[in-house]
Amino acid sequence: MDINQRFSLEIEEDTSLNEILPLLRGLATGLINHSQWIKVLHRSLICNDEPDRCDLVNNAHRLCKFGQWYYNLTDSEMTENSCFIETGELHAEVHNKARQLLKDKSSGKLISSEAYDDFNETANKFRVAVHDLQFSLISKVCAVDHLTGVWNRHAMSFMIDKENERARRSEKCCVLAMMDFDDFKQINDKYGHVAGDQVLKTAIEFFTRRLRKYDIIFRYGGDEFLMLLPETNIEHAKQLLDRLRKELKNMPIMISDSKKINVSVSIGISEMDGQTSYNENIKLADHALIVAKSDGRGCVRVWP
Repeated sequence: MDINQRFSLEIEEDTSLNEILPLLRGLATGLINHSQWIKVLHRSLICNDEPDRCDLVNNAHRLCKFGQWYYNLTDSEMTENSCFIETGELHAEVHNKARQLLKDKSSGKLISSEAYDDFNETANKFRVAVHDLQFSLISKVCAVDHLTGVWNRHAMSFMIDKENERARRSEKCCVLAMMDFDDFKQINDKYGHVAGDQVLKTAIEFFTRRLRKYDIIFRYGGDEFLMLLPETNIEHAKQLLDRLRKELKNMPIMISDSKKINVSVSIGISEMDGQTSYNENIKLADHALIVAKSDGRGCVRVWP
């Protein structure tokens, strides 16, 4: 598994687009600042410019602009990630080696080619590590539905397969639910697509806030969404989703400054046994959804 895969897997599955974009901006700005610091450092080493006194202290890596961003970050999902930690370690190592070069220079010692090459190699490793983090975060953004903030179909197969395998190994129940908005085309036709987008966004935020942190929602396509509920049996899932369905139906959704509407959803659920394939699991949940639609919509049905 390469660094990008490892980083993507370790980020919590409910990380939203609004959380990722500031991290991307912070990394980009930090890398620019670090490149500027490298330029100033080389001037000190080659042109005999006076070095920055902060570069000569033991905690120099915490005082530079990248370090200030890095060590002030409070997002635990990022700060506890092994790849993020590795980047910080490389950053500290770059500053440690730079400090030694500056001390050798100021004391009149000859800087060896080995020490100089070693510093440049570490600096390059740090830049590569930052780019890897940026690429991984960008890949994560590409797996998120930008309207609702939930996962899209690019991430779906891996996560469902992962939970299916976990269900097989732990012998714990896992439920897959397919949800569809009733008469959604009529909402778009009557109120416009902006209103339809607002309905989807508000409704999915409603479900996200009420489900557990490790429950996962995917946008399957259009107004269809998949929900993955680990360590949940069919009966509990049916009761939970039916209750949430009723709460949503009774919650007016603001679609303009003066207009509110109520929406209903149909939900089909099936239990993953750890043996059935990814496509078959989705098909079973979809069968249950078809039954819910044929039973008059606005209900939850179980397959079989």
